[in-house]
Amino acid sequence: MRIHRVRLRTPSPPPKRLAALATCALAAGLPGLALARPAAANVIVNPSFGSGLSGWRTIVLAKGREPGYPHVLMLTTPREPLLKCDRAQTHHHFLQLNVPAGAAAFVEQSIIIPVRPSRLTFRTWGQLERVNVTVSIVSGPLVHRLLSYAPPPLGASPSGCSGKRPLTESLDVGRYAGQAVGLRVQATSQALSGALADFDSFSLGAR
Repeated sequence: MRIHRVRLRTPSPPPKRLAALATCALAAGLPGLALARPAAANVIVNPSFGSGLSGWRTIVLAKGREPGYPHVLMLTTPREPLLKCDRAQTHHHFLQLNVPAGAAAFVEQSIIIPVRPSRLTFRTWGQLERVNVTVSIVSGPLVHRLLSYAPPPLGASPSGCSGKRPLTESLDVGRYAGQAVGLRVQATSQALSGALADFDSFSLGAR
């Protein structure tokens, strides 16, 4: 009597599903596969800083002329006088880079740009003085500048408002589609006080 052995095969995930699982696992820093996110999910971890600075790396570039700076903080509600200039920010988390007198710092997060990325968007504003902000994509040793700008100062003086409102920036990252890169947000200022750059609501998904 001959005994026939039957080999059972476990069906493999479809290629598209497998790719989605692998991409999600890489984004989470896992060696194996993980549960896939929806295609339009935000690839940026902790995009509105509700979990403090979790997911973001903080680097001090220069301490400046004022001792104790720069400050890289997660805040919930702006302090006065800025609060009265933007009541909509009450109880909303945001990132603040406090960079007076030549201080400079950045935050950076490792992400995987979707194959068909949407635009990178975020909200940004300042307080009293001019702050120079640069948003870049870091690919290996190369730093590619996407945008340099000065956030609109919401305060006109320690007791008054400028009438300006936060900006929503929208940047094209299509040239980095499918790549593992760093998203870097850097700030510096020569002002002595009120040199604040604030950010929230980072978003980057797939089309």
